[in-house]
Amino acid sequence: MDCLIAANSKFCFDFFQEISKSDGSKNIFFCPLSLSAALGMVRLGARSDSAHQIDQVLHFNEVSQSEGEAGDPCLKDQEREVLAHSSPEGSKGAAPQVSRSAGSSEDGSTRLSYCFGQLLSRLDRIKADYTLSIANRLYGEQEFPICPEYSDGVVQFYHTTIESVDFRKDTEKSRQEINFWVESQSQGKIKDLFSKDTINNSTVLVLVNAVYFKAKWEKYFESENTVDATFSLKENEKKTVKMMNQKGVFRMGFIEEARAQILEMQYIQGKLSMFAILPSRSADNLAGLQELERNITYEKIVAWSSSENMSEKRVAVSFPQFTLEDSYDLNSILQNMGITDVFDEKKADLTGISPNPRLYLSKVVHKTFVEVDENGTQAVGASGAVGSVMSAPSWETFNADRPFLFFIRHNKTQTILFYGRFCAP
Repeated sequence: MDCLIAANSKFCFDFFQEISKSDGSKNIFFCPLSLSAALGMVRLGARSDSAHQIDQVLHFNEVSQSEGEAGDPCLKDQEREVLAHSSPEGSKGAAPQVSRSAGSSEDGSTRLSYCFGQLLSRLDRIKADYTLSIANRLYGEQEFPICPEYSDGVVQFYHTTIESVDFRKDTEKSRQEINFWVESQSQGKIKDLFSKDTINNSTVLVLVNAVYFKAKWEKYFESENTVDATFSLKENEKKTVKMMNQKGVFRMGFIEEARAQILEMQYIQGKLSMFAILPSRSADNLAGLQELERNITYEKIVAWSSSENMSEKRVAVSFPQFTLEDSYDLNSILQNMGITDVFDEKKADLTGISPNPRLYLSKVVHKTFVEVDENGTQAVGASGAVGSVMSAPSWETFNADRPFLFFIRHNKTQTILFYGRFCAP
C-alpha cells in the first residue's frame, strides 16, 4: 500500500504544478486521493495505450512494477485485508473475477485495485472523528452494456458503482440525477456540479468526483480571539481577513532550503493534521510562495514534515478563517498532463468497462469544499503536555498573514487527503 500512497502524492504535486500554470495567484484546493481513486476506476477498465497513459501520469506504473506478486508490498495479505473490509458487506463480498495474466494491463489494474481497496478501507474506518465525503461515480449511457466483472470491481475496491442513464434521450433528467446525488453525498455543500451546457445528448461516459471535508481542531481557537487583521500579498496590496489566534504546544520547524516555516495543527484524536508551509516575509510575498511551489516535491514534503525537521514548541499561532470551494474541468488538464486517448472517441480503449469499442470518457469534473474556522474540541489530556513546558522563556510565532501552502494528511498512512494554496482572501 505504501507504493500507492507515494504514487498518489507524486501525482498530487504534478497536478498542482499543472493547474498553477494558468494563474499563480488564485486559491487552490483539491483532493489528490479522490482524483487518483476516480482515475483508478477508469484504469480498471482501460486497455492498451489508454491504460499506459493513465499509469504514467498517475504514477500507477510504480505500483505495478514488481518482480512478482509474492514480493509486492501492495499485495501482501491482500485477500485477508481487502476482501474483509473493502465492500460494504465486509467478508461477504466476493472477489471480482478480473483477468490477471502476467504483465498485462489487466494484471496491473488488478494489483492497483487491491491497493486502493486497502487504502480506502483504512480511511473509512476512522471517519467517526471527522466528515470526509468522497463522491466517486461513473455514469454511462444506457446503450453501452457494462461488463459484469467491471461492475463487481468498482463496488469491491472503489466503494462505488457505475450507473446507467439516458444521456441521449433524456439529457436534462440525467444531469439532474447526477447533481442530486453529488449534493446528497456532500451534505448539501456541492450543488449543480454539472451546468446545463456541460452534458448533452452526445455524452456517453461521465466521471463524477466531489469531496467535502469538515473536522474539529484538537486545540480549538477561541472565537473571542478572532480579530480583523491584514493579509499581505505585496507591500502595496493588502486585504483584511478574520484572523484566529491561540497559544499552545505545536509541532513546528523551519525549512532552511525553502526559507519557510512549517506548522502542524492536529484535528480531533490526532488522526488527521493540517500542515501549513509559510514562506518568510518579503516585499512580494506572492513571488516568495511561487518560488516555493516551483521547488516542492513529494520527497521534500516527506522530509520537511518528518520528526527530524519538526519538534514540539510553544507557539503563538495566527491563522485566517477561510472557506474554499473549487471546481476543475479535468478534461483539458489531464490531456495536458498526457492522458489523451480515453477522451478520444477514435482512440479510447475502455473495453474492460464495456465491450462496445466506441466508449470514451466524455467528461471528468472535480469539485471540493472545505471550511476552516475556530470550531474544535480541547483534546483530553492536552493540558498536561502544555504544563510540562510552561517554563520556556518565550513563544515562537507562526503568523499566516501572507500567502501559504497547506495540506491535510491522514497521519497513520501518511496519505495526503487535500492540498491547497491560500493567497486570495
